[in-house]
Amino acid sequence: MTKYTHKKIAGKLAAKAATATEEVSPEDVSELKTIGEGIRSLGRRTTEQGFELGGFLARAKAILPERALGAWVKAICKFSTKTARNYIAIHENLADYKERLVAAGITSTALFVLAYADSEKVEDVLAAFEAGEDLTVAQVKTMVGATPPNKEAEENPPEIGGAAGLRRMAEIKIEQDSVKFFQLTTAILQRVNTAMQPLAKNRAVIKKSLQDLIVNDCRHAHDLINSIAAPLEPSMIAGVNWRPSKLPKDSAWRKVQALLYKMGSKETWPAREDFVPWLQNEVVPLLRFVVHGEALPANAEDQSRDDVAVQSEDEADDGLLTYGHMPPAVQDTIEGALQIVSPDNRDEIRAQILFDPRPSKRQYKKLAA
Repeated sequence: MTKYTHKKIAGKLAAKAATATEEVSPEDVSELKTIGEGIRSLGRRTTEQGFELGGFLARAKAILPERALGAWVKAICKFSTKTARNYIAIHENLADYKERLVAAGITSTALFVLAYADSEKVEDVLAAFEAGEDLTVAQVKTMVGATPPNKEAEENPPEIGGAAGLRRMAEIKIEQDSVKFFQLTTAILQRVNTAMQPLAKNRAVIKKSLQDLIVNDCRHAHDLINSIAAPLEPSMIAGVNWRPSKLPKDSAWRKVQALLYKMGSKETWPAREDFVPWLQNEVVPLLRFVVHGEALPANAEDQSRDDVAVQSEDEADDGLLTYGHMPPAVQDTIEGALQIVSPDNRDEIRAQILFDPRPSKRQYKKLAA
């Protein structure tokens, strides 16, 4: 058996590099030698050096024939052609963001993901890093929607029948909904953190500004967590659509479900004196639980146990329907009555109305103030 030593391996790689340059001019061979020396001079792979390496490899790619690039890269860089193309993509696709990416200290593996993402998604990830979020590569992939291709999905699962086809369609839906959910919750957490920055200078956190930025996203995130994780439960009357049930009682995800429900309506946010403590003790810990997988501190669990958001959703235990779950005819009646109210106040009134669907009690009920 041949005993491979570092010297022999180096010799084989050098031979491959020489073979790769056989089809280029002497001037280009000299340029490739300079590029190789530049690559070897790079130290540990900092963010800036990742860009520099991509620049060197882009120069080599422009010189070498396509079929020779892999051998040259393996000889000089000791990694695969795929990795080389990733570094080239960093250099070519992220040049406009270089200064901010370097300042944020984003790792090469995260840069590989961003190099193939839309500019809007790159901005979202950068904003999160710049706000102090320590995102993992998996979280960056989720934010940009970079999910690995699935062989079975390529076989047109909508045309697969039976239980196997239905399960595959459900898996695809959950994958897609989960990406959207984590994109929304990551953006919500980033905006909450940004809104709270004035506290460091003993300045006020502006409630209305934060609401304008995240209320709709919270509402959509609440819809998504219901779509992903909450089973449907039948209504008390056959003609009313089934609706998502609550997640397991006292679980952390139940608290997340309740929090997003509360944050999705401006009228249910705490008053000014309770607003900042609510953000610090409940909103941020629960969102970090979702985005970063951090365990909830004991005080967040205790406080959220009696939260108004949970109480608001638990009104459904009495059989009362919120506006979004009322029969269309009832919604039409409410909309007709709201015509005499200023449009600015209609959402607030809708949030306060509950409907009892039981035949013996056909009446509207208004939440106590």
